[in-house]
Formats: sequence, C-alpha cells, structure tokens
Amino acid sequence: MRARRYAYFFIIRAYAKNTRKTVTTWWDDGGLTSTATTKLKKLMGGSSFDTPKPIELIERMIKMIAFDDKSAIVLDFFSGSSTTAHSVMKINAMDGGQRKFIMVQLPEVINEKSEAYENGYRTISEIGQKRIILAGEELKKEFKKEIEENYNDINEFDIGFKVFSLDSSNIREWNVDFENLEKELDLYDTPFVEGRTELDVVYEIMLKYGLELTYPIHTFEVDGKNVYDIAFGNLFICLDKNINTNIAKAIIAKRDEYGTETSSVVFSDAGFAGNDSEKLNCIELLKDAGYPEDNLLTI
Repeated sequence: MRARRYAYFFIIRAYAKNTRKTVTTWWDDGGLTSTATTKLKKLMGGSSFDTPKPIELIERMIKMIAFDDKSAIVLDFFSGSSTTAHSVMKINAMDGGQRKFIMVQLPEVINEKSEAYENGYRTISEIGQKRIILAGEELKKEFKKEIEENYNDINEFDIGFKVFSLDSSNIREWNVDFENLEKELDLYDTPFVEGRTELDVVYEIMLKYGLELTYPIHTFEVDGKNVYDIAFGNLFICLDKNINTNIAKAIIAKRDEYGTETSSVVFSDAGFAGNDSEKLNCIELLKDAGYPEDNLLTI
C-alpha cells in the first residue's frame, strides 16, 4: 500500500512538471524530521527527543488557521517536545500576536538507557517544559528587531507558561463516622489534603469559579497573613490561620482600589480557629461593603 502511495505521488509530481501546474504537499516547505531533530539537539545542548515535529510544519498549520486571529488559543493534545508551543511563540514574535498555547502530555517515563535520561530528563513532559524555556530566550534574540517593532517593550513578548498536573482534589472528602466523631474532628483540623500547597488549592478554587488558569495571581499581606488576589480583584482567597476582620477590611480596600463593584471572597473555615464571632464579623463587614452573600464562601 505504501509503495502505491509513493508511486501515485511521483505520478502527480511528473504531471505537475509536464503541465506546469503547481502541486505541493505539507512537506514541501514544512521541514524534515531529521532537520528538526538536529535543531532541537542544538537548542537543548544534547539529545532529548528522537522524532520532533518540524517547527516549519506546525508554523504553517497555525498560520493557515489562526494567522489573522492574534489572540487564538492553540491546543496540542500530544505535545511531545512542545514543537507547537515553540511555533506559537515564533509567530507571535514575528507579528506581535498574543496567541496562547495549551500543551497536553502524559507523564511518559523516559527509557533509562536513553541519552535524554543521561541528560537528566525523567519524563517527556520535562523535555517539553525545558524546550519552551530555551526556545523563548532564543526567539527574543533571533527576532529582537521584530519584537521591538511589534511591542512597546521587549518584556511584553510573552514567553511565560504554567505547568499543571492532573490529580485528585486538594480538599478532603469527609465521610462522617459518628461513633468516632471527636477523633475525626481532630484529624481534620484542616480541610486540605496533606502535602498540597496553598497555591494548589487556589488553582482548584479558580477552576470551580470558572476562572481561566492564565489569569494573573498576586498576593498581599495583612498582619503577616497571605491573601491571594486573582484577576485584579475578581476573586480574593485567604487560607491562612487566625483570619480576622483586618483581612476583610484589606480586601474591601483592594476591591475599591480596582474600582470594581463586587467580587468573590473565599476563606478557609479552619482559618478562624473555631472563632465563630470573628468569622461572622468578617462576613458582615463584606456584606455591608456590597458583597452579595452568594459571593462569600468558607471551605
């Protein structure tokens, strides 16, 4: 079957040559895998991935679909060495676009006998992440002139990215054992799964509120306690201990600073350390400042 396909291809090429009609394929100006491998090896400083897709090929595909849409989101469900991310950043560098990429890759383990393993990589995902970092820095040098022409500042050329891993919820599932209720209450002095960071919980809350994970996350301190400010005041989260009314006041002031009418606030219920009076005072302060009760949550 493969031989027939090749024969058919050469017949078409011969026909095109004789009739002077142009016949092209994806691969005519889409680069070669061998060339892509050489380029990736040079970028990474050694062998890391055997058969990367040519940047030129993916670049061509993106231009066909999203050339005019400079804010497009490009998804690659089998990202491998992250050629697609590299290509998206390259096109942005050339035309001043703000296209985003989503790379999806199973944490496939690398063969221990491979050169990539010897170079310190343990999964294909790690290779892709490293490539994005190196490619971004390389593009800033290679397309310095274009970037300076297309952006007000070279730092506006976005080469940043976030890495997420699929996992179970960060919030404990509590199956009440009424015969050992007191013991269970002591065990679950925090609703969060052991070993998870505050930021893990913040991202999960963002997902549950329907917020994009690319939204900016800033933090500010109140009495030494950390408050997360998501999407410029769209959502405030405090998961710290000993939450008090000063935190509620600071959230209101920050919201007013942004000039938004309202937003949402999430507190850790354990953060009030059983002080229901302080919890109620925080909620009432926020409600008096215009927060609807539905926008206030303790977990």
